Amino acid sequence: MEQPFHTVPAPADPAAARPGGVPGALIAFADAVDQAVALLCRGVLLLVGSALMGVLTANVIARYVLATGGFDWAEEVPQQLFPWFIMAGVAIAVQRGGHIAVEWLLGRLDRGAKRWVLLAGHALVVAAYLGLCRQALEVAGIVAIERSPALGLPGSYGYWAIAAGCALVAIGTVTVAIRIAVLGPEAMPQPVPEEMPT
Repeated sequence: MEQPFHTVPAPADPAAARPGGVPGALIAFADAVDQAVALLCRGVLLLVGSALMGVLTANVIARYVLATGGFDWAEEVPQQLFPWFIMAGVAIAVQRGGHIAVEWLLGRLDRGAKRWVLLAGHALVVAAYLGLCRQALEVAGIVAIERSPALGLPGSYGYWAIAAGCALVAIGTVTVAIRIAVLGPEAMPQPVPEEMPT
C-alpha cells in the first residue's frame, strides 16, 4: 500500500486521522489533488522514459546497421522529451519531501511558530513558481518560431514542460501548505530513508 502524502502517524482507523468538517474536507481535497498530480506525473515518466529508451536504443543499433550512422532525428527527440521527464519528477519530489531543505530555524521554534514559518515559506515558493511558469510561457511564445532541423518541431516544447512543471510544483506546494495549516508542522512530507542522501 502506498504511503500517505503527509507524515502524521496513521492511526489504526484511517477515518480517525482526518479532522471533521471543513478541515477534513480540505485534507480530502489536498489528497485528491495530490493523487491526480502523482498519477499524471507517473504517466509522463513512464511514457517519456519508455520513448527515450526506445529512441536511444534504436539509434545505437542504427549506428551499426545503417550506412548513414544512425537516425538524424534521434538526437532531437531527447531534447524535446527530457524536460517533460525532469519536470514530472520534480513535481513528484515536492509531494514526497524529496527536495533539499535548510531547516536550522525550525528546530529553534515552537510548534505554532513553525507552522507560520512553513506557511510563509510555502507562500513564497508558490509565488516564485507561478512567476517562473509565467516567464516560461512568455519565452515559449518567443521561441515558437524556431524549428528543430530534422523534426521541424517548435522550440517552445521544452518551455511548455517547464511551465507545466512549475504549475504542478505550485499545486503540490499548496496541498502541502493545506496540510500544514490544518494538521500542523508534522504534516510536512518526509522522504523515505532509502531516498535520503547520506
